[in-house]
Amino acid sequence: SVPVMRNLGIEVVYQVRALIDQQSIWKNIFVGREITDRFGFLKSKQMKQETQKLMSDMGLTSKSVAPDNIVRMMSGGERQGIAISRALYFQAELIILDEPTMGLSLVETQKVINFIDNMKQKGKSCVFIDHNVYHVYPVVDRIVVLDRGKVTGQFQKKDISLNDLISQLKYVARTGMMK
Repeated sequence: SVPVMRNLGIEVVYQVRALIDQQSIWKNIFVGREITDRFGFLKSKQMKQETQKLMSDMGLTSKSVAPDNIVRMMSGGERQGIAISRALYFQAELIILDEPTMGLSLVETQKVINFIDNMKQKGKSCVFIDHNVYHVYPVVDRIVVLDRGKVTGQFQKKDISLNDLISQLKYVARTGMMK
């Protein structure tokens, strides 16, 4: 369950971005985990300040992006950045990304790749699930290849070039096993 995962320091960023489009960025960051005073009243100002700091740390800020912005007005990559930022704010040690670049433009995909690299620099672990090896390869340390739910290969990135990995994947597609 989600509460158990969160207690273990695990957050999931889903391919369907699990954000509330009609709400502001800060409300999406804190949804279900709002900061309150001892009487249960929302500390909106503090949540907005925390959101601004988080956005700055993640490189999500510009003159046109602020904590009060409504999510539906943001690009796909920025929305993914919000979902990833939320996971980081709540001190996740392991972030599972399920097809985070699906349906994004090249520019937006690069933003998500940069967010993932940022997580790595912060010492966080990440499981990056994707069917596009060109998105995965630049930011991973280890690659596990699955074919119909079965592990067909495991590699350390330092031990396999992108071209060799693609060759292996083509072989798996034909035969169902690694060379």
